[in-house]
Amino acid sequence: AELVNDYGKGWSLKYRAMSQYHMAVAYRLLGHLGSAMECCEESMKIALQHGDRPLQALCLLCFADIHRSRGDLETAFPRYDSAMSIMTEIGNRLGQVQALLGVAKCWVARKTLDKALDVIERAQDLAEEVGNKLSQLKLHCLSESIYRSKGLQRELRAHVVRFHECVEETELYCGLCGESIGEKNSRLQALPCSHIFHLRCLQNNGTRSCPNCRRSSMKPGFV
Repeated sequence: AELVNDYGKGWSLKYRAMSQYHMAVAYRLLGHLGSAMECCEESMKIALQHGDRPLQALCLLCFADIHRSRGDLETAFPRYDSAMSIMTEIGNRLGQVQALLGVAKCWVARKTLDKALDVIERAQDLAEEVGNKLSQLKLHCLSESIYRSKGLQRELRAHVVRFHECVEETELYCGLCGESIGEKNSRLQALPCSHIFHLRCLQNNGTRSCPNCRRSSMKPGFV
């Protein structure tokens, strides 16, 4: 965003639109909902001017998430519906999964758990079709919390097992210590070869090559 502002009109507006969208997502995750809304509105304005349907869908999804974070479910639902409509129109199945996940969270917030489970089932089918393990992880985690609150132990165990299977399939664990990545708030380090480890594990390892693939791509003082 700073680069776009510095170079001004010489840069395509699509860069400004995308940078504003990604900042909106980050601000929402940080809980800075006012800033998130401002960035998303700026991105949506450009997307509408240029008829950028994929970005419009992403902005609508972000708007819906912001409203859900504010507890304004009445406004969030139609935003999710609009995002879902465009995602379906342009064939963005992963976007459809994300929209359905947001709708399911809204139903959970309303304590309408059966409707939430119906939406999760639709989202899970789509996530499996596109092979997106991260979405499957999120959906199994949400299903687990629902079945736990309903006291349905058999269904709960099934989703716990599937959750851990997804973790193993995505290799979301440190190649040095073997602990799962993401379960604790630990600092991570990605090497130039794209393998990821706990920072503390790399610092204690003492080698100058990747412990996983053994590529000597680590620069002195990289860790």
